[in-house]
Amino acid sequence: MKDRAIVAAFLWLLGSSYPLIAQPVENLLSEADRLFGQNEYVHAQEKYLHALRIAEEQHDGATMAHASRAVARCHYYLYDRAASLKWFYTYLQTIQQHRLDSLLSSAYYHIGVMYIEAEKIDSAEKYALKAIGLMRDERDYARLSQTYCTLTELYLNTTKDTVQIENTLKEAEKYAELSENKTMMAFAASKRYNYCFFLKKDYPQALQHINKAEGLYLETGNRESILNAFRAKAECLIMLRDTLALPYMTRWFSFKDSVLQAEKAVNVAKFETLYETEKKERENRLLLQQNELNRLQLQARNGAVLSLFIALLLVVVIGLWWLNRSNLKRKQQELLMMQDLQKEKERIARDLHDNVGGQLSYIIYSLDGISNEDINKRTEVTESIGRSVRSVIGSLRETIWAISDANIRVQDLSDKLKVFARDLFKHTEVKVSFTESMTPERELNALLGLNLYRICQEILNNAFKHANASAVRIDMTQRADGLAITISDDGTGFDPQEKNREQYGLQNMRKRASEFGISLNMDTTKGKGTRYVLVV
Repeated sequence: MKDRAIVAAFLWLLGSSYPLIAQPVENLLSEADRLFGQNEYVHAQEKYLHALRIAEEQHDGATMAHASRAVARCHYYLYDRAASLKWFYTYLQTIQQHRLDSLLSSAYYHIGVMYIEAEKIDSAEKYALKAIGLMRDERDYARLSQTYCTLTELYLNTTKDTVQIENTLKEAEKYAELSENKTMMAFAASKRYNYCFFLKKDYPQALQHINKAEGLYLETGNRESILNAFRAKAECLIMLRDTLALPYMTRWFSFKDSVLQAEKAVNVAKFETLYETEKKERENRLLLQQNELNRLQLQARNGAVLSLFIALLLVVVIGLWWLNRSNLKRKQQELLMMQDLQKEKERIARDLHDNVGGQLSYIIYSLDGISNEDINKRTEVTESIGRSVRSVIGSLRETIWAISDANIRVQDLSDKLKVFARDLFKHTEVKVSFTESMTPERELNALLGLNLYRICQEILNNAFKHANASAVRIDMTQRADGLAITISDDGTGFDPQEKNREQYGLQNMRKRASEFGISLNMDTTKGKGTRYVLVV
């Protein structure tokens, strides 16, 4: 009786450390689908793969197909297109081996879409047309319309064959009407807009079609589609020189902000729910552990030897369980930090592209409206806007350069700084010298590298505007305490205690440096130049 109690305690603790053991495949799929719906694709993929292994052992073809398709979709949303295509082929092979004919059109469609995105016309047409044939037999009009729409996008991006595009568009529109599905009708109308706007340059026709798509999307309530329709309509109004362009762009920005706020609220609620759930689970686990310890203490009274054995066993098992739990939590936290960083970088890139790019487009198109102005005023406005546009575009490129990868090579940072310094002083008599003594292949975190570059820009701009120097020197050195960048000039220098613009600029640089762990030291005296040392 006592031996069975020891075994039961061991199995209970082992089960809490490895919950996937003996878990039914239906529960695994349900949990994986829930994680997928919450955009937790890495964890969802682990569950799907575990379900797939169980289904293979049981020769369960339907579950194998479900799991294979889900793994492919996880890879797709994790931006691994090659792995996604491989798993969609696995999905197709499973369907064929187990004669799951009702799923064939789905497999052909997904493989066709992957080739359409890769703009591989022959393979895309092969699988898309296979899917179309099966969908016609099934009278699946909504998916037929969707497939023809994706083919239209392929032809718009590759062949520019108007006859082919017209034919696929007509089929997409025909099946959208037959399906009576407003989302598909709006999708087909948006493809007709792309054709008229980008290829035919027929902006009045394009406006009619995007108006239709906008109305249908507003009825369906799909926020992402509504946002895209608003943006397309704003672009069309700009090309038509319509006075509604600016207020419509304002409406687009306002709706975009409301969508982001709604998503933020949903995410906050989701994390609050997860926190409460985890809290209750911890409390339950603690309660179960306490009950188990009480039971073991009662049993310990029956024999000193047995009690010692149980205590040692519990110490070992709990230690292993706690170690495993700690490692798992640490890995989860690291993964969440990486995902949060990536999401933040993608959000910055998207906002820069949408907001700055949209405003620049509007400024450039507005230049046409000053053609009847006085020539001096027109020249002044044109030059001013041109400088502003070039400045914003330069800033945009520098930001995208920094956030496009997870890390920045030290050599790339050095090269970028050389170009900036030489361009800044190229129309002056100032001599710019640059020395390097470092490991070029070493890397910096992207956001850290960008802020380091911005601080160096500020220092060089101050030297250009205020130093009256004849020489500026930049040294990059790999030291024991990190990468050191020294920027010095032989200019007038300044008194750090005076309330001047250099002091305020230095305060801003120190604040930026402290936020990213950059050491910043400055040495200056009036008439003896200025020297800055930055250490990462």
